[in-house]
Amino acid sequence: MKTQSPAAPADKAQNMNRRRSVRKPHVAEAWICSPTATSLDAKIEVIAINLSRHGVAFELSTPLATGAFHAMEIGVGDQRLISEIRIVSCRKTENGKYEVGAEFC
Repeated sequence: MKTQSPAAPADKAQNMNRRRSVRKPHVAEAWICSPTATSLDAKIEVIAINLSRHGVAFELSTPLATGAFHAMEIGVGDQRLISEIRIVSCRKTENGKYEVGAEFC
């Protein structure tokens, strides 16, 4: 009977990384709002801190519920990306803000 040896540290790190693409640090202006918002006043400004093809991490002063959907607009130079996002994680940081991880839908 064969016994399995424990996974190498690199294997464990790879399995724990749930991202489908590499996130790159990039600070950008961004806004979120309810996908059903009808007023421009409903937008909340956030700070995007990293981006990938499949998701974004951003910082804001209030927590967001995991699993919730929002519309997000990200400004990169003269270009704008507008997408629906699903909140995957939300954790309080040492500076009292919340770091939110979201995937593009």
